[in-house]
Amino acid sequence: MPRLASVLVAMSVIVLPWPAQAETVYEFVVHCRRDMLGDCFGRISKRLNDLNSRARRRICLPHSYGGIMLEDGVIPVSLLEHVRIQLSAAEFGEAGANVDDVLVEVINAIYPCG
Repeated sequence: MPRLASVLVAMSVIVLPWPAQAETVYEFVVHCRRDMLGDCFGRISKRLNDLNSRARRRICLPHSYGGIMLEDGVIPVSLLEHVRIQLSAAEFGEAGANVDDVLVEVINAIYPCG
């Protein structure tokens, strides 16, 4: 019986999921550099749309940019490029920071909620 208990304990360590770790600025920037530019912009766009979603909204992206109405989830290339450059710059001072936290800072500096 003690052997069965030790096997079950060992199995629970293997089966239990590890807590999800947030992606760091460094990891995100490294992956973005390896990707094609369009793929990098796609990753940034997905992150921004997730942060802008109703479920856990942390940023407030506008529905129009310069008078041009865009569909939900569409982000102008100029904003994507600005974010990409800001993340590259943040890599030097905030390499270990959560990339979502840095994205929130970058976007809220331009489009504050409220």
